[in-house]
Amino acid sequence: MNENTLETALAVIKKDWSVLSPRIRTAEHDVSTDHGHLNLRLHYPALRDAEATVEELAQTIALYLTHFSLPRKRVEAVYASLEKMASAFERHQAISRLEQEARSLFIRARKSSQRTGEAGELLLYLLTEWMLDAPQIIAKMSLKTSTQMPVYGSDGIHARFDAETKRLIFYSGEAKLHRDISQAIRSAVASIKAGSNREKMRHEIELVQRHIDFTGLDADAQTALLHYLDPFDEIYKYRIEVVTCLIGFDFAAYADLEKDEKDDLDAKFKSLAIAELRHVGPAFAKALRDADLHRQRVELFFFPVPSVSMLRDHFQNQIGWTRD
Repeated sequence: MNENTLETALAVIKKDWSVLSPRIRTAEHDVSTDHGHLNLRLHYPALRDAEATVEELAQTIALYLTHFSLPRKRVEAVYASLEKMASAFERHQAISRLEQEARSLFIRARKSSQRTGEAGELLLYLLTEWMLDAPQIIAKMSLKTSTQMPVYGSDGIHARFDAETKRLIFYSGEAKLHRDISQAIRSAVASIKAGSNREKMRHEIELVQRHIDFTGLDADAQTALLHYLDPFDEIYKYRIEVVTCLIGFDFAAYADLEKDEKDDLDAKFKSLAIAELRHVGPAFAKALRDADLHRQRVELFFFPVPSVSMLRDHFQNQIGWTRD
């Protein structure tokens, strides 16, 4: 098997997500924990005039709902057909129909599961692709409306090939938006614990095997990927499973920012957010250990916002989801 085939193919389907940097900021830090497999990341909405641009963030992430919800093969087929359309009106219609399909699918899937972390799940998708260089290979949202197929667990499966170690890293995600950070941590760890069940992971792998044609990878890359999923193949031992987790929570420190302050507001906010991370990072690590998840690999994205409810409302307004 030629691993370079898979490495090249995954690189081709990656997107340049740096366009999100005006809306999503990164706070570099030196916070660590005694959990050897937990990596802490800290992001927040960009600031303007001492306020978080939450509405603008919701507007921006909603633009990527199509790529999150629909199979790459479906999206690429529509974009390929645009070249054959004679008028700009026809092209506009085709893209609009695709976006309507994605919104409808997303809302139906969310209502059927009675989940309310919608904006968080899309944020986690974008951060996983952007920060971890791991494109989504299966959009499970497109499978969840089928009554013939039980689909549970994460909403998407991402993958990255590590050329240095020759390992394929599989990412499955959990997003939690809660007003209270302690509640968010408890909920996230409970979901990670449930998802660590070997039967559920086998289910995820089987979905990839059955729907490999949805990935957007060519035939050679699909074959290479399947080697990592086959327990009878020697290369199987080089697959690593990682949980990505986004925790969004209400952060009171936004109220400490003053509009007329002469200091660098971004620097001040980062300092406040990192101070919070020094408390909640170890708390999350302890919760993992207490749940007997001391060996679970986790990429954790902390995302403080002024109000989780505000973020959710702005996002649902953007996609035309009226609260029942």
